[in-house]
Amino acid sequence: MREHDKGPGNRQLRIQPVVHRNQRVWLVTFPYSTELYHRCKSLGGLYTRTYKGWWWPANEISRKSLQHQLLKGQYTTKNNGNQHENPAVESSISAKVSDKIRRMEVWMRQKRYSENTINAYLSFVRQFFATRPDLRWNGIKKEDIIKYNFDYYISGNKSYSSQNQWINAIKLYLKVHGLDVGELTDIDRPRKEHTLPNVLTKDEVKRILVSTRNKKHKFLLSIIYGAGLRIGETLRLRKPDIRPSEKLIYIRRSKGKKDRRVPLSIALIKMYEDYCAGFQPHNYVFEGQGGGQYSHSSARKVLKRACKAAGINLKVTLHTLRHSYATHLLESGVGLRYIQEILGHNSPKTTMIYTHVSGQQLSEVKSPIDDMEI
Repeated sequence: MREHDKGPGNRQLRIQPVVHRNQRVWLVTFPYSTELYHRCKSLGGLYTRTYKGWWWPANEISRKSLQHQLLKGQYTTKNNGNQHENPAVESSISAKVSDKIRRMEVWMRQKRYSENTINAYLSFVRQFFATRPDLRWNGIKKEDIIKYNFDYYISGNKSYSSQNQWINAIKLYLKVHGLDVGELTDIDRPRKEHTLPNVLTKDEVKRILVSTRNKKHKFLLSIIYGAGLRIGETLRLRKPDIRPSEKLIYIRRSKGKKDRRVPLSIALIKMYEDYCAGFQPHNYVFEGQGGGQYSHSSARKVLKRACKAAGINLKVTLHTLRHSYATHLLESGVGLRYIQEILGHNSPKTTMIYTHVSGQQLSEVKSPIDDMEI
């Protein structure tokens, strides 16, 4: 096995050609590194227990390109305003605490927590210990948690979701390491915000899509809106997941580790065929220039440019397109049960929010003042 370079954090990274699943692939192995784990995953690598490493089809990416992408820069994952593996935070945490946080990460991975949840929880716990460099890994008291919760989240006017995740994260840390600080049910949590999601009109969606000239970018935004997909689901799509003959899209490993199928419209089928003819993706439906999975940041930039070109100044995210899809389905008469199934919601209560969002139906309600001659 040929050694190529020292990976991030002075860890040895090795790349070698092997035959796996009857094809020639590049096998990447290294001593365990959270940083390299995230980078391999973000580049679309697949893990093999047979070789205990990550692999990419050799006909889809060169060794040089793969090596460059794995070794470039310092890798960070942003989540809720914090950074995973933030050097400033890490430097203020003792080696023992860092080790215990890594053990928490291993436990979460064994339990198959989602990548976003793992990144968020680790970041919250690191931030907590960074504010108390004197605090031992097993020296946490209930009063420490209550004080930090009040000083940082309540006094700092942080969002409900951030505070809720922080509380869940520290509870999990205590659970993993068998630490008992007593009941934490009395920790102050803000009342849950009941906000309505931003929704675009059909005309605004059309303007965004029409303003997007690049076929790849246009199909990316179109499938998010036209099938109501989450951005993570969209970027994980592989070519076999799109079934024009069945008029269905197969969503794999969605939120809650669930698979589901969603309708594939005739318009999307035509756009998909045109897109494939021009770009010829190999593995993922949407791939980066060097191969592998298209990045979240690139997708966000695509939407930002499209909104600017369309002259839309509202706050629009990729998830806004999904919200708009659900609202427009409801307005066209599709039942909530079908919408729940398509969106992959566990509870109908989640889908019910779109009954409050539909401005078209609300605008048709006649006010009694209309009958008054005033």
